Formats: sequence, structure tokens, C-alpha cells
Amino acid sequence: MTISRRWGALAVLSGALALISLDNTIVNVALPSMQESLDATTSALQWVVDAYSVLFAGSLLLAGSLGDRFGRRRILMIGLLVFGAGSLAAGLAADVNVLTLCRAVMGVGAAFIMPSTLSIVVQVFREPRERAQAIGIWSAVAGVGVALGPIIGGLLLERFTWHAIFLVNPPLIVLVLLAVLLVVPESRDDSRPQLDMRGAALSSLGLVALIVTIIQLPEQGVAVTTVLSFALAAAALIAFVWWEGRAPRPLLPMDLFRHRTFVISVVTVGLVYFALMGATFLLPQFLQLVQDMSPLESGIALLPGAGGLFVASLGSPALAARLGPRATVVTGLVLVMLGLGLASFFTAGTNYGFVALALGLVGVGMGCALPQATNAVLGSVPRERAGMGSAVNDAVGELGGSIGVAVIGALMTVFYRARIDEAVAALGERASQVPAEVIAGVRESLVSAYLTASNLSTADAAEVRVTTGAAFVDGMTFALLIGAVVVAVGVVLAWRLFPTRVDHVAE
Repeated sequence: MTISRRWGALAVLSGALALISLDNTIVNVALPSMQESLDATTSALQWVVDAYSVLFAGSLLLAGSLGDRFGRRRILMIGLLVFGAGSLAAGLAADVNVLTLCRAVMGVGAAFIMPSTLSIVVQVFREPRERAQAIGIWSAVAGVGVALGPIIGGLLLERFTWHAIFLVNPPLIVLVLLAVLLVVPESRDDSRPQLDMRGAALSSLGLVALIVTIIQLPEQGVAVTTVLSFALAAAALIAFVWWEGRAPRPLLPMDLFRHRTFVISVVTVGLVYFALMGATFLLPQFLQLVQDMSPLESGIALLPGAGGLFVASLGSPALAARLGPRATVVTGLVLVMLGLGLASFFTAGTNYGFVALALGLVGVGMGCALPQATNAVLGSVPRERAGMGSAVNDAVGELGGSIGVAVIGALMTVFYRARIDEAVAALGERASQVPAEVIAGVRESLVSAYLTASNLSTADAAEVRVTTGAAFVDGMTFALLIGAVVVAVGVVLAWRLFPTRVDHVAE
């Protein structure tokens, strides 16, 4: 391919990637509106976010193998059609359960899109330096799409209802489909590998059951349902590992996990998305409901993170060439850790400059680390199995993001409710005069508390908002501090295990 066609293909692939990356977080700024419109619980809202990510992660390994066998461009186009249909249905949904189902369909479509874009990039850019630059751009688009989701969502919510964040997708899908037909070349594994359907079923079942357990644990505690879902997850994932060691053409070859570079790279990708998705689940609620920003203002307030990620991702290949991949990844993770650490000091009245500093550090850190980790993952698999390698990279990112939302959201919820229970206990005998439905609404979530407060007197409403805002901030900062500790573990692992030199995908 000529230089212009290669970079033209990258532009189109980046456009497809941007659509699904945006959808990872565009929903976050609409959560308060959705909760009011759909009368949804916090747990239900978490599923609106997680249904997309869980089905995305659960379908990726199969999607990557389908691309290797039947053609990566073909699978990309099927994914775009499924994603567009799911978006249209979500935009027309009037029930939170229907919306969650539509988000799951969108997740399956996204799973067919994302590894196809990365594996085609690997096929199109064969010269190592060009490939590193292209992967840097791909990583920048993936990360910035996630970071820009709240901004674009805020813009749409300024003029339209939350339905618009989904209805905007189908027309864009049509444009991307036409561009793919015109510009993007087809590629596949010439050996036409046999599909590992048993492995696909076991991995999907295990991942979905695992996230269900994490989401339901704060609500139900150690109950029959959570124990059973955890047991199902463990059994399915253990069976998956056992089968992959015996399958004639495994979905995920287990010998990859003997490759130190592969293991530490996927761990790094997972940690980056754990931090990114966990933080972007909480911060829009903090900015809108505690600091009284509009959806658009809260989206714009997140811009330092998006800008830092974009610039750092583009500069990451040059930085790695100068300092080495290990130093670049470690530096990036340290910055993410510092940013989350600063965010753990937020209060209800924190100046925006401090918020922007913390977000900027997280964004720049992610931009440094993510391209190098992605490049190292792809460098660990043969080029003819680029679809599988890309799918592993994307699956770990999505799984890390899902766990980030589930764990950080759960920690915040537990801490928030503990603070509300303390506030109710402090009322003493006055608590008996408060209607049970008011206490239940306040205890449910910050959004529910604000809706409950709107039906109270001015003085009572003000007291509820101050108390619940402080409880939310306490829970959020504790959760973000735990996130910083998790990333700190990643810093140590990357310093000890990440390679000083990354071999590119074999020619």
C-alpha cells in the first residue's frame, strides 16, 4: 500500500474506534438524567454502564478469532452494523432493563469492531517505526474517546434528552461503513484457523459471572446469589484454562502466559483502564451533583485528562525510543498513581485548578503507558494471529475497565451508605420523625438523595444535600485512594518485569 493509503486506512479505523471508545463513558454524564427519567437504582445504573463493557470483554476473544479466519474487514463491518442497531434501539428505550439489553448488544458489536481495527493496523503498517507511530495514534484515539465521552455527552444533554447520546451513532456508523468499503483492505490468516467455540463459551460465561459477582456483592453481601455467581465464574474460567491447554487451535494459547513481556503488558493495559473507567464513573457525579456543574460543564471539566492523554499517547513512541519502554511505562503509571492520589484529597469545595491538575496527571500517565503496553502485547504474538493478539489486548482493557467501575463504584457505595447511616444515627429520636421512604431514598445513592430532597422543604433539602454530598465525597475519595494503591502495585511490577526493549510482531 502507498503511504497515503496506509494513513488513510488508519484515519478510517480510528474513526470506527472513536465511536466505540466514546460509548464507554458517554453514558456517565447522563446517569443522573437516566436515574430520574427511568426511576432506576444505582445497581441498575451500574449495569447500564457495565452491560456494554462485560459483553464487550466477553465477546472479544471470539471476535478476534473470527477476524483471523473470515477476514478482519468483514468482521469490522458486521460489528458496525450490530453496534448501530443496538444504538438505535437504546435511543428509543423507555425502560432501564431494555436499555441495559441494548447496551449489551452494542457491546457485542463493539467487540467485533475494536480488535479488527488494531489487527488491520498491524497488517497495514509493517515497518516497525511506522507501526509504533500508528499504534501510538490508535492508543491515543482509544483513550481520548473514553475521555471525551463525557464532554460530547454533556453537549448533547444541553439541548436534548439522554436518548440523543445513542441516536447520534447510527448516521455516523453509515459514514464509517462507506469509508471502510472504500479505503480499508481485507486481511485474514491464510491458514483459516479452526474456531474454538467451546473456549469462547467458557470465557464469556466466566467473565460475565465474575462481573455480576463484583457488582452484586455490595448490595447483597455474601448471599446465595453472590456465592453461586462467583462459583460459576471460577468453574467456567478454570475450565477455560484447562480446555485452552488441550484445544487443537486454542482461542487463547496458554503458552503466551509463559512470556513475561505478554503478562506484564496485559496487566499494565488492565490497570490503565481500571483507573480510567473507575474514575470517570464517579467524577461526573461529583462535578454535577456536588460542585453543581451542568452536564456540559462537567464534561469540559474533564478535558485536562483527555488532552493530556492525547498528547502523551502521540509522544509515547518517541519517549520510548529515547528512554526505553520500561522507563516510559513506569513513568506513566507513577503519574496515574499521583493523579489518583491527589484526587483522594478532593472535598466538596475543592478549587477546579486542583481537580484539573489531578486529571491532567492521570491523562498524561495513561498516554505514556498505554501505547507501549499495547505494542508489547502485539509483539508477543505472530503477525498472522494479530486478531487474537488485538482481542486479548482489548479484552483485558475492557475487563479492567469493568472491574474498575464495579470495584470503585462498590467501594464508594459502601462508604457512602456507612456515612448516611452514621448521620441518621446522629439524629437520635428525630430519626423516627423522618419518613422511611425519605431515608431509603437518601441511602440509595447521591442522585436518589437529590431527587428525594426536591420534595422536601427548602431547609430540609439543603441539609440533605450537604450531608449526602459530604458522604459521597468521602466514599469517592476513599475509592480513588484504593485505585491509587492498585496502580502503585502496577508501578512495582512494571519496574521489575517490563522489558527494556520490545520486539515487534514477527514479520
